Amino acid sequence: MAEIHLLDNETINKIAAGEVIESPRSIVKELVENSIDAGADEITIEIKKAGKSLIRITDNGKGIEKDQLERAFQRHCTSKINTSDDLNSLFTLGFRGEALASIAAVSKVEVITRTNKDIYGIKMFLEGGVITSKEDVGCPVGTTISVTELFYNVPARKKFLKSDSSESSKINEIVVSLALSKESISFKYINNNKVAFRTPKTDNFINTISSLYEKDLYNSLLEVNYKSAIVSITGYTTNLNYYRGNRKQQIVFVNGRYIKHRRMNYFIEAAYNTLLPKNKYPACFLKIEIDPSEVDVNVHPAKTEVRFQKEEIVLNEVKKAIYLALNSISIMKEVKKETILKEAPKKNLPDIFEDIELPIDSIEEINEELENIRFTEINYSEENIFEKAIEKEEDMPVKESINSYETEPLQQSFIHKKNENKLPELSVVGILMDTYIVCENYEKTEMFMIDQHAAHERINYEKFLEQYNKKEILLQEIIPEVINMSYDDYQTVMDNLNIFEELGIFVENFGNNAILINNIPTIFKDSNIKDIVYSILDSLKEVSKVSLDFVVDEIIKKACRKSVRSGDKLHMSEIKGLLKDLSRTENPYTCPHGRPVIIKMTKYELEKMFERIQN
Repeated sequence: MAEIHLLDNETINKIAAGEVIESPRSIVKELVENSIDAGADEITIEIKKAGKSLIRITDNGKGIEKDQLERAFQRHCTSKINTSDDLNSLFTLGFRGEALASIAAVSKVEVITRTNKDIYGIKMFLEGGVITSKEDVGCPVGTTISVTELFYNVPARKKFLKSDSSESSKINEIVVSLALSKESISFKYINNNKVAFRTPKTDNFINTISSLYEKDLYNSLLEVNYKSAIVSITGYTTNLNYYRGNRKQQIVFVNGRYIKHRRMNYFIEAAYNTLLPKNKYPACFLKIEIDPSEVDVNVHPAKTEVRFQKEEIVLNEVKKAIYLALNSISIMKEVKKETILKEAPKKNLPDIFEDIELPIDSIEEINEELENIRFTEINYSEENIFEKAIEKEEDMPVKESINSYETEPLQQSFIHKKNENKLPELSVVGILMDTYIVCENYEKTEMFMIDQHAAHERINYEKFLEQYNKKEILLQEIIPEVINMSYDDYQTVMDNLNIFEELGIFVENFGNNAILINNIPTIFKDSNIKDIVYSILDSLKEVSKVSLDFVVDEIIKKACRKSVRSGDKLHMSEIKGLLKDLSRTENPYTCPHGRPVIIKMTKYELEKMFERIQN
């Protein structure tokens, strides 16, 4: 048996550095956080070759005392806490006393620093954690730390660094996050001798956001301002006009600390449920303030993971804050500067147009004006709409599929009033292609096109969801189905029988890692029960507590199956009944899949298309 012995300091430091310094990104994060803790209001970050050849952080903070500089690069030395009790009241970003020692252990470091009480500053060099020189130097108040030849003495670690573009992208991400964390600090970011961005020193968070992101994102921002007994949540989230294919622009800070919290992402997106297309994610910039004793930041050396003592409450408050921001406006898609005229071969045009030619310049001008469909904010009164139109319409037989979905409005958890109408008063003009209901407002200044299938989906979806929320789940007996499982899956089911029961799925232990199911909710009657069970299991394992996403998905499918289809011919009374029920929904603007239900075009835009207005 090998002898048990104490490792030497060099090996200990390199092992410790592996936990704290994973990549150039980690170094940038740790050094900038130190600058923030030092009270700097101007910070410059400079990198070369994705940080592999140079990382330099310069700040105008309070600097490091000459007699404390060497100690700052020793492990577990810090000025930010004194005892373990201080971990319960942290207001600084750093506190572990490991970053500088870990950085120095795997690179060559130069540090120049001066406090305001010193006439001269001090310059110190370290290689592999060993001080090689130290001298007085003239310099401004603050600290500059330069890191070169990263992992020069740990070739195995250096070999696993990714390409320059990949590592640079990670650094860009963390620098943006750090700049967003403190709008009162001006950040300057230099990448390979080029200034990537500079943020202003401001007291308005949105000014920082606007300096870092494109105009489309900025124009879509909704303010979040929410406070409860245990948490304060401020910042911005995007409306339905802006979304991305990943979650990289969901940036959250807790007490000024940038964090990553997977479950919080789920709750953020839950506030957008059915409002965005599948696999599309909103952007948001949230600042959460909470009593430090209610959050544990000492989970991982990187300090980006945190745990909340009252996690479920905090996450639901985040969801509520975003929900309130989203529901502070009414949103409808509006066609702007669009035209149906497109350049096409003459042979495809009707005979009547054969002799008509548009100037090439005109076509190019039209094409230049083509833009994506945008969302616009609309606020309408609570007047009961469609009553006039329905009173005028003679009684006609109504299909059961249409007549059966009239329902009372949902009980809203937060702000919506019952019977609040979110659509203007409309007059039905006709139907296009047995699919699109064409309407105009009573002032005849706006035209609306409504997808009958998407509208009916929304109505049915909210009806089914209301039944689920009220726990009025109708059960259906099925031929008993036995599902054989792995031990892990079986144990998860047995540990969460109450959750399955709440969902209307009654599970019996069938022995030998198998379960028996006799009843299911009627909303699942056309679904594969095994798939439903495994959807529940996946959610339980992924987020520790069941996510209702799979239930919502099934409700969406049910709503779709029960809805009128594209191409179904509807009587005028059915159309008006459909619109009346649509006006009672919480969200009449999108179907449960996130696609638009209604699109608006103003008379002004129409007249521009027909060149009745020249501008």
